[in-house]
Amino acid sequence: MAIGKQQACWATPTTTINCVLIRVDRQIEAEGCVLKVSESSSQLAAPEFLAPGDFVKVRLWLEGENTSIHIGLAEVRRIQNHWITLEVVQVSRQERSRLQRYVESRQTVLRNQPVFIDHLLIRA
Repeated sequence: MAIGKQQACWATPTTTINCVLIRVDRQIEAEGCVLKVSESSSQLAAPEFLAPGDFVKVRLWLEGENTSIHIGLAEVRRIQNHWITLEVVQVSRQERSRLQRYVESRQTVLRNQPVFIDHLLIRA
């Protein structure tokens, strides 16, 4: 892939994953859908539409909250059986702190191992 095309691809992702956090374990698990976004509309897309290395935006809704966490940039790492593994690349400090507080409040047992909030597992 040419450098210019790659930069344009990650600078303005045209795909958004809209999801709801369903489980906090070693990583965050969510359930949602893949949306192909254009200036005039958005369309549902199958997870297979994505490929490892693609960049997406993520709207992660939290139970009991009226606003979502906006993840400005995440990289697709793996797709398997409707599960998409993402690595968070860009999220504001405020949103990261909100997510961290939420995750910590949902842990039922104190653990020696932290939850990786930079990795998301999404069923789409």
